Amino acid sequence: CADISNVVKPAAVARRWALRVTDELFDQGDAERCMGMEVSPNCDRFATSRVALQSAFIDNLAGPLFTHLAAAFPGLDTPLAQLGDCRASYALC
Repeated sequence: CADISNVVKPAAVARRWALRVTDELFDQGDAERCMGMEVSPNCDRFATSRVALQSAFIDNLAGPLFTHLAAAFPGLDTPLAQLGDCRASYALC
């Protein structure tokens, strides 16, 4: 769940998780490249950025998911606000 919930945690925690997740993706892409394989989408450190990956993750998966969850469970207002703050921080990069 950490890969999905990191964006609704406090900014410092979310940032650390984002770095870990993107490191893992880029390491996979590096390994694929070294083996002569086609690099998987989102794993090519030369074709995408951490900001682009996190922004797309929030816009396409985590944002819609947590928006629907917050509608069903009103107590999730704070995490949803943190998600908005997290997304806004990537817009500044």
